[in-house]
Formats: sequence, structure tokens, C-alpha cells
Amino acid sequence: MQYFSLKFTYGKESKMKEKGDVPNLPPEFNPIISLRDDSPQREFPIKALPPILREMVIGIAETTGTDPAMAATSILSAISYCFTSRYRIQGKADHSEPPMIYSFIIAEPSERKSPVVKFIKKPFVDFELKYNQEHAEEFHKIEAMKKNLLFEVDKLEKEGSKDVDQIAKLKTQAEQIGDVGKRRITVEDITPESLIQLMGKNKSLLMISDEAGMLGNFTGRYSHNNIPNMDMILKAWSGESFFCDRATKGSIQISNPCLSISLAGQPYLWDSMISNSVFRNSGLLARFFYCFPKSKVGTRRYDSKSIDPIVVDNYNRLIDILLTRKFNAKPTAEKFLKFDEIAQQDFTDYYNNYIEKIQLTEFVNCKDWGGKYHGQILRLCCIIHCIKCTIEGKCPGDVLVDVNTLCNAIDIADYYKEQAIYAFSIGGVDNEILRAEKALEIIRAKRIREGFQSALLKKCRNKIFSEPDDFYKALKLLEDYGYVAFDERETGNHKSAVYVYVNPKVFEKPSDDR
Repeated sequence: MQYFSLKFTYGKESKMKEKGDVPNLPPEFNPIISLRDDSPQREFPIKALPPILREMVIGIAETTGTDPAMAATSILSAISYCFTSRYRIQGKADHSEPPMIYSFIIAEPSERKSPVVKFIKKPFVDFELKYNQEHAEEFHKIEAMKKNLLFEVDKLEKEGSKDVDQIAKLKTQAEQIGDVGKRRITVEDITPESLIQLMGKNKSLLMISDEAGMLGNFTGRYSHNNIPNMDMILKAWSGESFFCDRATKGSIQISNPCLSISLAGQPYLWDSMISNSVFRNSGLLARFFYCFPKSKVGTRRYDSKSIDPIVVDNYNRLIDILLTRKFNAKPTAEKFLKFDEIAQQDFTDYYNNYIEKIQLTEFVNCKDWGGKYHGQILRLCCIIHCIKCTIEGKCPGDVLVDVNTLCNAIDIADYYKEQAIYAFSIGGVDNEILRAEKALEIIRAKRIREGFQSALLKKCRNKIFSEPDDFYKALKLLEDYGYVAFDERETGNHKSAVYVYVNPKVFEKPSDDR
């Protein structure tokens, strides 16, 4: 089956001359059009971050040769963990938001996601290790206490004791001790069952990983009945109480579970997620900040400036202070942060005059995400306020959230608004686009510049191209978008075949502003 329009543009001179008088020249190429919409070009508003975070973000970006937006996105999610279960921010009397942030960085494998995440994650891992080492003896004592209580219960029941009050008292004391063991802060590749177990022990966790594919664990792909199990992630975003009845291990109840998520993955993961009804219809995708960082590939240098040790130390000490306060805090009700009078009026006006009005315009393709936009601004306000107060030596609960913090939060939220609109506009592309992207990827990798389409098929054969027609359709799409051009060549015996020329611009390095 033929999939090519053999209408080509030749130079005037070649049309006038007899065949064989001039060498074969490539036809004119159409202007290259991106297979997907161009990603937003707005820079992340680094100045809106508190100074210690700002300096760390700049340092990571410089040493790794990455877009600062990548580090900024991950660091906001990570540090949000420090305030979970401790603070909430009140927009109005009947609406408040916790500080949990879910984020997803979407970038190709070569974009150095792992080094960025590693820098941000390190002080959390270090604190977790240090804390468990310093409190090992305490953990053992508490565990022994719980065992003794349960031993007494078992003894009384075996003896047939009728002192139900005493038995109930001992059981209650044992339950109040809860599950004993090492404290966890960070988790990576985890199943729903393990997450529930760890949340039951720790109440709050930080899911931070450069492998976002593990979210697939929650779609039911590894369960015996293929039933999705996303309740924990959904409820933990807002701190909603979680109940789970387990056939073998009994019921589990978690009040105010808190989860912060910082993930990174490749574009194909986003395609698969937005195309998955479990993810989209559950509302999970509406809970994330998205980041499509600008590529720096082709412009990076090995002798890039290393992060100033003082900057790293300031960041590490800030995280250490925040985690120490979180772990030492007594389990009390969350403290509600409130706006001062000016900030309160400005936020109300911003919602009434802008946020609500763009629900049917800018958010038309992502209404689920847009519906949570004002809440995301409040969460950013909460986080920025808490960090500012910590740096200034103040208690966040004793200080009203001012208009400057609100402006910082709106600047950051506006960046993620553009990213979300883009994410939902490109997600779930059809198979033809995916095949065209794969063919282009192979052409670039193998530096294929021209050849008969049959020869290109052999060079590009891949599982995606299970049938030759799939590859030929991909080539046709690349021709439509200006990446290749077709010519018709004689192959002998008065037969002809399609000859493919690759646009030289395909191999050009990306410009600095991409």
C-alpha cells in the first residue's frame, strides 16, 4: 500500500534538463513543525523562592547544566514534607489547605533528572539515618513495653480471667504505643500495600524518585485481581482519614495521613498516564504540579561551576532544623495559618476576578486541574511562609501570612498553570505521533541522512513498527511536519521507488533558548 504523495518541488533548472544531465538533488523541505506543541518558554520565577532555596536551586542548575525549574519543582515538594501534619493555611472560615505538594518532572533520559533529585533528597536521607541511629535504644525499649503488655493480655485470657476492664486497659495501652520501628521519611519504588503500612507507622512520608513509572503499581497491575488501589495517594493529598479492611491483617485506620510527592520521568510515562482512565478519572493527575524543563543538551560543560559549599550547608541545615522540629513536635492538632487583612482581600479579589473566570477559557482542557488551582496557591503560601519564618527565627503560627508571600505563591503557581495547560494539551497523543517520534529518534541516533524507504525500514525496524505500513505512515507524518522529504527514483527495469531525504536541521544542536 502506498502512503506517499509524490508531488515534489524541483528546481527550475532540473525540470528543464533531460534525465541524467544533473545529479539527484533533494527536493525542498517543508518548514519543520514540532510533532507536539512547543513547550512553554516562561522561566521559573526563582526570585519568588525564599533565599536559601533560591541559592540551592541556582547552584544545582549550574553544576548539573539543567533548567532551574527542575530543581525548584523537586525542592518545593520535598520541603513541603517538613510542614505536613503541623500546619494548614486557611483561605476562609470553611476552606483550608495542607502544605502537601505533588510534582512530576517530565524530561528525556539525558536531562540529568537523577543528579538533581539526588542533591535535594540527600539531607532527608541523612537525617533519617541519623535519627534512627540516635533513637535505636528508645525504639527497643518501647517495643519491649508493647510486648509485655500483649503478654499480660494473653496470660489473662488463657487463665480465663473475667477482669474485662483490666484486659481492655492493657489492650488500649498496647494499641496507643502503635507500631514500633525505625522512622521513615523517604520512599521510592513502593506498592500500595507497603505505602499503607508505612503511613500507618509514620503518618507522613516523602515519596521522592526519578522513576515515576512506579505509580503504575497503584493501577492494579501487580495485584492478584488487577483492581486499582489509589485511595491512599488520593486521601493523603488533603490529609483525609484513611480506613482499610484487610482480610488477613485486620483493619487499619490512619487519621490525617500526609504525603508529599516529587517524581521525575520520561515523556512516554506522561502519555501512558493521561491515557489511563484510572489516573485521569480518579483525579490524581489534577493534584500534580507539572514541569517540562527546557533542554540544555548540547550546551552543557563538564567544567561547570560547582555548588558553593556554603549554599549546600545552608540548605542542609535548614532541612535539619525543620525535620528536628517536626519529629520532636508533640502530636497535636494542626496549626492554622491565616492571611493578614490586605493579603486576605487580595486573594479573594484574585479568585473572583481571575481564577474563576479562566476556568472556561485557559483551563478548558484541564478543568479538573484548574478546579484545584486556588488551593495550590494556598499550599504554596503555607510553605513559603513557614520557610520565611524559620529563616527569620519566628514561629509560623505566630505570624500572619502577608501579601508579599501571596505574590510569591501566585508567581510560582502561574508558572505551573502554564505547564499544566501544556501537559494536558499534549498528553495522550495518538499512536501515529508516537511512531513518528520513535522513527525520528532512530534517524537521529544512527545519523541517517537519506536512502530508499525500504532501506530505512531495515535500519529503523523496531517493536513499534510491527508492520512495514506502520513505519511508512510514520515517515509520511515526518514529511508532513518537514523532517523528511520524498523523491521518486528509478531502481531498474523501469520501476520506481520512494527515496527519502532527511532535513539537515534534524541534526542541529538545540539553541540556547530551548
